[in-house]
Amino acid sequence: MSYKDDFESRSTLLNTYGNNALLLYALELRFEIADIFSVAGDALTDGGEDKKCDLIYIDQDTGIAVIAQGYMKQKVQEGDLAPENKASDLNTAAAWVFSQEPESVPERIRDQVRELQNAIKDDLISTVYFWYVHNLNEKNNPKVREELTAMQINSNAAVKTLFPENKVDVFAIEVGNETIEKWYNASSSQITVVEKMTVDTVKKGFELVGDKWKAYVTAVTADWVKEQYCRYNDDIFSGNPRTYLGSGKKKNKINLGIIQTITEQPNNFWAYNNGITALVNDYSIENDLNTGEEKLTISGITIINGAQTTGAVSSVTEVGKALIPIRFIVCEDSSIIDEIINNNNKQNEIIASDLRSNDKVQNRLRNEFEKYTNLFYSGGRRGNGRPSRSREILDPYVVAQSISAFHGECVTAYNSRNDLWSNDRIYANIFPDQLIAEHIIFTYSLARAIDIYKLDLQVKGEERTEAEEQQYRFLGKRGAKMLFIFAMSKCMESFLGEKVRDVWSLRFRDNSNFDVNVEYWKKMIKVIMPIASTHLESVVKDGLKSQEASNSAVVTVAGILAAIQGVVRTEFADIKTVINFS
Repeated sequence: MSYKDDFESRSTLLNTYGNNALLLYALELRFEIADIFSVAGDALTDGGEDKKCDLIYIDQDTGIAVIAQGYMKQKVQEGDLAPENKASDLNTAAAWVFSQEPESVPERIRDQVRELQNAIKDDLISTVYFWYVHNLNEKNNPKVREELTAMQINSNAAVKTLFPENKVDVFAIEVGNETIEKWYNASSSQITVVEKMTVDTVKKGFELVGDKWKAYVTAVTADWVKEQYCRYNDDIFSGNPRTYLGSGKKKNKINLGIIQTITEQPNNFWAYNNGITALVNDYSIENDLNTGEEKLTISGITIINGAQTTGAVSSVTEVGKALIPIRFIVCEDSSIIDEIINNNNKQNEIIASDLRSNDKVQNRLRNEFEKYTNLFYSGGRRGNGRPSRSREILDPYVVAQSISAFHGECVTAYNSRNDLWSNDRIYANIFPDQLIAEHIIFTYSLARAIDIYKLDLQVKGEERTEAEEQQYRFLGKRGAKMLFIFAMSKCMESFLGEKVRDVWSLRFRDNSNFDVNVEYWKKMIKVIMPIASTHLESVVKDGLKSQEASNSAVVTVAGILAAIQGVVRTEFADIKTVINFS
């Protein structure tokens, strides 16, 4: 199957996002996003004031941001050219993103621009990609490459001027058929780089053989590692939970240490560095009987541990005679490959959910979800390849955010996404023993309903009423979704007309159809959103930061709804037939 076949089968994505569907699909593939719908609400920009950027995606956990412009030709013919004016539009996008005065940026993207700039200043973003995404062949129009090259040069200069103290790399990439196909193939295969190559080793090593794997352990020159990274870029990390994060002074100070070591003490690098682990399709060892030296040849490679070592070493101009410990592993058992990758990356915070995936709560929840064949909950456990897109995939981080926000911790849910899984205290509060699969579905479907409600308002465009415009403006604020989930939880008694003694017991009686449950939420959102948007917007004016302000505003919203609960109960007389809270 090609990426086009897979993309065209994604009817929900296509029907929901239209011309933006390919943008989101590419983003999903490149960064292995489990629930692209939850990302779309924050990442997509409005068509009216987007200023030549259709999407702004910011991921502080990985240190990556993507600003994208998309183009989809409806009836594609061989030889069609991707219009270069769309590529040049990214220059306008870059001017806004790296504006000296964020207040001059149109309101619709102002919060995203401000967030990105602040993240760069705080060394939380080290790589910014500008994508031109289209469904045509990349080689057909060389002028696009020229536009993007010029744009990349200008943007790197702008970044150095705006952020002179920060190390940020800017890349402009054409994401057409060839690139998307490569990302699609990588999503179902651990090893993307499949070429056969000779390895520059110390000519000695040793082999270990297990039941279902074998490995060759040796040391390689830093020059060889640098050469492979410069040749294959991030493709060499296709099986790795994270790519190179740069050398920012805060989150990536370890990489600064690697750079300092190889610059100042290259001869000691082998002794100081933990080394690299790589999966390969196969390897062969040729012995020279005269010299006793061993020549190593490998077929295919993905560095599954050591991305920071690889990137840091490759960022240095001269690496001297530095050597790096390395082991090359061959394994054909997919379950063992998953365990090799997970266990080799336990020190990386990006896989916080992996470290919880085998605790008793997650094991129980996975078992509870087995009866819902239309849903997939991994419980933080990553498998080999993607789950079927015919199932609703519940992203473990969005699960944690939704539960946390629903139970009052909306500020933590929004600002500390990774801590929800990595911090023992926070994790225990989100995943207590009384949590059941049905409550996860309940809160997750609410989060999805908010995304769809916001999209419905966006589609209306200039037809939005004044009240709808206020709602849309509120939902466009960073953190508004988590705050509104909290507000909805406080309003449940007004909708149900009864005391809810245990909020953890709230669930839909019938969980066989996720979309139907989303529609129930949308009906309730339609009632409360006009009230909520008025009283909650001030809380997220500069981002969701104060739990105290959130509590106060949410109590006000719940109080107003309680005052008109007679009307609410009449309109939602049947709500108790679909929601269980005992």
